[in-house]
Amino acid sequence: MPLSHAAKWLLVVVPLAGAVLAGCGAIEPPPQQHPHATVTFEVTVPADTPADAVVLVVGSDPSLGTDTAQGFQLRRQRERLYSGSVRLAVGSEVSFELWVGDAWRPELAMDGSPMSRHTFRVEGDMTVPATVARWGAPSSGPPPRE
Repeated sequence: MPLSHAAKWLLVVVPLAGAVLAGCGAIEPPPQQHPHATVTFEVTVPADTPADAVVLVVGSDPSLGTDTAQGFQLRRQRERLYSGSVRLAVGSEVSFELWVGDAWRPELAMDGSPMSRHTFRVEGDMTVPATVARWGAPSSGPPPRE
């Protein structure tokens, strides 16, 4: 029994399509993915922080500005509370500082001394709380880290 024109065409196209797909890497395993988690920063600011203040998290991860860039801007949720979420690699060690970005005012301790950096390890989806005692004087921006 002779094959129809369509059947002959399928006998040629199907093997050809398989060879093309195999040559394009369609059968290769997907690239390795590193697990990430959602990290939410919840920052309570001093009562004298203006309602239109731009509160920034400037930190060691590229999502946080890699210590030299603009950083990650938090959103005002209600009076004295700012928050925001970023995706960070699980297992990474992260350090950060808090700033009022419009005037580059750093976070200070209650006695006016500079605050040490906040640090944490990303273990999974998590919330990182922080309370700012007071803001410092305006500056030209966060100092570059070595």
